Amino acid sequence: MSANDDPNADQREFWRTAEVWVEQQERLDTQLAHIGLAAMDVAEQLPPGAHVLDVGCGCGQTSLQWSERVTGSVLGVDISDLLIGVARRRATGHAAEHPAAAPISFAVADAQTADIEALAAATPAIDGSFGGFDLVYSRMGVMFFADPVAAFANLRAATRPGGRLSFVCWQTPRQNPWLITVNKAVLEIVEMPEGGPAANPFAFADPDYVREILGGAGWDGIELEPHDTEMVFSSAGTLDETVDFAMDLGIARRALRGQPPEKHAQVRDAIAAVLEPHQTPDGVVFPAAFWIVTARN
Repeated sequence: MSANDDPNADQREFWRTAEVWVEQQERLDTQLAHIGLAAMDVAEQLPPGAHVLDVGCGCGQTSLQWSERVTGSVLGVDISDLLIGVARRRATGHAAEHPAAAPISFAVADAQTADIEALAAATPAIDGSFGGFDLVYSRMGVMFFADPVAAFANLRAATRPGGRLSFVCWQTPRQNPWLITVNKAVLEIVEMPEGGPAANPFAFADPDYVREILGGAGWDGIELEPHDTEMVFSSAGTLDETVDFAMDLGIARRALRGQPPEKHAQVRDAIAAVLEPHQTPDGVVFPAAFWIVTARN
């Protein structure tokens, strides 16, 4: 398969082996939950029987939450078969606990290239009256496409006329020291290895760039609403546990692969030093800033 056939192949391979995101799923859900819910509240006024497409759904938390807010259906898509496997297992338990929730389906798919309408048609919960999704939603799952204009055009094609788009993305690195502080501490000791996907969580920090992408994909009524918040780096109670979490995620895990024990110890000490000033009774807390982006088809 050529790069043209699978333009996000690097991302697919990266997430195929991202077991740590499964291992740390509960902490990551806790970390991001309030941000995802803010974008849900913005998009709350959906018609009865609304169908929601959750892009980059990961281990499924947001899809489960949407199933309690709509009466139609929820389809979660993600490029990672590993994460979708977790999402499907969670959905089984969720359905038993919430019998009145809307039905949920999950699919391993690249939202940039997949035939999303065909995926929807194959979903048992969607009947013949389906005319497109009422809402395309994402919590931090749309910043990594190789061709974002093509991706958002593909998502719009699966959205009914008048349907909505709502997603959250990070503002600038300067406004999100929760990530930059740790990364800087790591890279002062070890170099980042070459290879891997060019994943930039701040790719949509510039609002003009976001408007250009969405406008180029045919979306109208584009709005970006800034939000300042706090990010609990980890819900772990102690600094040592939070350092463990930081060592297990992000660039620390990749950069330390193959490094001798003394380098691991140096990085651990460096991370502890930058996190300690932010320690509170609720955990390590940093300021954070994100956009809620909305548009209409």
